[in-house]
Amino acid sequence: MKNKHIMAGFARVSRSVLTLGIVIHACPQAEAADWFQTQTIAEPSWGAGQIMGFVEPAYSVFQNSPTQPFGYTPKADLVSAPVNATSGLNTQRIRPILRGLIDPDISYFLAIEASPSAYTYSFGNYAPRLVDADMTFSNYIPGARIVVGIIRPPGSEGASEACLAYNFLDVTPTVINQLAQPNFWVADGHYAQVGNTGGYSVPGSQLSGNNGFRYPGVEATDWFELSPTVEVAYGVMVGDYGRQFEAQTSNGTIASGRLQASYLFNGNTGGIFRSDITAFVWYQQSDPTLNGVSNTMIRDGFGATYRQDYMKTWGRSLKAEYVYGSGNIEAPATFQNAPGLAKNQYTTTFYTGTNNTASGYDISGGLFFTPHLELTVRYDYYDRLPNMAYAGLERQFSNIGAGLQYHFTPRTKLVIDDFDRRVYIPNKGNLSTVAYTNATSVVDAVGNEFDIWANIAF
Repeated sequence: MKNKHIMAGFARVSRSVLTLGIVIHACPQAEAADWFQTQTIAEPSWGAGQIMGFVEPAYSVFQNSPTQPFGYTPKADLVSAPVNATSGLNTQRIRPILRGLIDPDISYFLAIEASPSAYTYSFGNYAPRLVDADMTFSNYIPGARIVVGIIRPPGSEGASEACLAYNFLDVTPTVINQLAQPNFWVADGHYAQVGNTGGYSVPGSQLSGNNGFRYPGVEATDWFELSPTVEVAYGVMVGDYGRQFEAQTSNGTIASGRLQASYLFNGNTGGIFRSDITAFVWYQQSDPTLNGVSNTMIRDGFGATYRQDYMKTWGRSLKAEYVYGSGNIEAPATFQNAPGLAKNQYTTTFYTGTNNTASGYDISGGLFFTPHLELTVRYDYYDRLPNMAYAGLERQFSNIGAGLQYHFTPRTKLVIDDFDRRVYIPNKGNLSTVAYTNATSVVDAVGNEFDIWANIAF
């Protein structure tokens, strides 16, 4: 049954611009621009190695009302570390990259993330970290290019998008953030059960940061032109479920696969900004251990993208994706630890068992009014733990975003965006009086988000 599940999804995204790192000025221009190729294959012109990269400075403001009765601000309303305030300057990404060829059939990709973020903080300590480190071997096995190292598993479109994702807002949709981007616990730790909910509470001292959607592993991938306008691609991967370079979070294996098909309006022209329609399906499964018990964790989804005439007047794009998850559903800590808070308000809870589920979707689009000025909009929705309605633990997240992007070049832009952020409690009647007061105060405190940010490629 497990193998049947693992084969249910395949491969990854044919989008032109979504690789974190390639997305700067490091993308193939002559051939197909699917994600598998831009992620894995170096340009011959780079030779043995070329330095490139990008920086993303940002200023963010959260319209916040501190929760009652304690007066604390939810973590969701804080600018990420090191600011920890409801407004402030930050750097979303600082990423130097080295890419090149060892020989015509062996490409390599090295990238460091230096921004202060959930990726570079580990158990409360900051350090720049490798975010990509892989080698791709082509033309050794017919129909399969082998990628080895720290790689992004074939999976969600939203998880594959990066700073220059084709015409979409930079803030990751909530469903992707909470379902496709795991945080990791110390694998051999022992964690307290939360009442009779089936959840386990993990304190911050035992919880690592996220892994940037990347795992140490090996992947087989390739892409095929069935005609000048039709392309199919696949990717299958097996990796270590855990955070890179943290042996204490290593927790079994993850298997992942994605299959996609693309229609190319103008054939293989346009490089990473080609015009196409792509449909995709993907599947991921792992079985991490929590409190000595192995729990099946499944994430899968499907969707489609459309883009045409990038940086041309009336150029346009559209994306829709649905994501589903079961097992190890994460409810992040609401607050940082502070006096007067209950333990479950400042610790993260993982709900194990495949009966615990969550799902959501996002829809986004862009329209160029001029070759440089683009309007981008998005709606995303996430329903967490609908099966837990009896305990009042279900939460629904709804966000509407809109932004104006000024593209100085295909890879350098300035963005102004705003998000209307909402959280709902569908089953308030199942909460005690105290729980109801605390939960509604948090929901009421969630405010809109305003950002001004830039992507600067070098």
